Amino acid sequence: MITLRGSGRGAAGCGRALRAFLLLGCWMTGTLTAVAQSTDRVISADGTFTGKVVAVGRDEVQVEDRGGEIRKVPVDRLRDVQFAGEPQSLRSARGMLSRARAAEALEEVAKVESAELDGAEPTVLADMAYVKAAAAGRVALATGADPKEAGRLVNEFLGKYADSHHFYEVQELLGDLLARAGRGDNALAAYSQLAKGPPAFKVRAAAAKARMLLEQQKYQEAIGEFEAALAVDAGDEAAVAQKRAAALGRARSLIGLGRHDEAIAVALAAIEQSNPEEGETLAAAYNTLGAAYRATGTRDQDAMIAFLTVDLVYNGAPDAHAEALWNLTELWERAQNPERAREARSTLDASYPGSRWAKQAAAGKSS
Repeated sequence: MITLRGSGRGAAGCGRALRAFLLLGCWMTGTLTAVAQSTDRVISADGTFTGKVVAVGRDEVQVEDRGGEIRKVPVDRLRDVQFAGEPQSLRSARGMLSRARAAEALEEVAKVESAELDGAEPTVLADMAYVKAAAAGRVALATGADPKEAGRLVNEFLGKYADSHHFYEVQELLGDLLARAGRGDNALAAYSQLAKGPPAFKVRAAAAKARMLLEQQKYQEAIGEFEAALAVDAGDEAAVAQKRAAALGRARSLIGLGRHDEAIAVALAAIEQSNPEEGETLAAAYNTLGAAYRATGTRDQDAMIAFLTVDLVYNGAPDAHAEALWNLTELWERAQNPERAREARSTLDASYPGSRWAKQAAAGKSS
């Protein structure tokens, strides 16, 4: 029998000793995480709120705290929703997905065993379906694989969980998959659903249409849609971030039209206006800047510096990093530095073997 003794301060000392003993027991048995995450957690741009998620919808998530107060969090402010009873592999996979690690997320969510979902809340089951669909869709887009199976998972999710807080994100993904499959009219219909959401999603709706036109090399039409995204009457933080992305898309279109100086100015402005923490935006901006410099035909050194910035500093977004490495492979070759070219190509093949950039490098496609 274990006897707990106080520290000479009566009941308070015994209380502290008991808590320490229980914490030690939790640590030794590996149950401390379960104790610490016994409530739902809603992580937003405005802070983290714990309690019980009492409602989930397309436009907001509602969480009730211990005092009974209900806080409504708009979806365009959400960063993550963690449910108390969800499997750890599901939570980890969702985190990987948010960090643009779709292939890893797909592997991680596959570790969830059916027994872990016995009696699970509908919200947990919805998130399982979301991660599977979103990860499969993003992998298909990143690798250029046949989008048919990913499209099936995405459609199943939207059909079964139409009121999920992931709705707009998955709806946009559906549009991207349809666009990749050459079904432009269906893609436009999917993107139009985004315009029914909060202001940031209205920006994304116009930008998504523009991206499709950009991929089709319809540069002037793409510029019109990107400008429509920039003209949306919304000045909140989420909408501003989306407008910055739309501005970079407009710059890519300007490159296609040979208006390199304008594209360079837009990319530099995006870099100047972004916070250091906005790694994904900055990676896209430096890649756009590098692409504009390359397109001039006379500024390879400036282009190399831009792409090296992505490689060395803003390498957290896989597709952006792969794009930078692909460009660096070619630029080092043109600079007659085959050793550095091989190094960039080796990193590309090892880190992103299934990416469209690795496939382009293997096919010998040049910009």
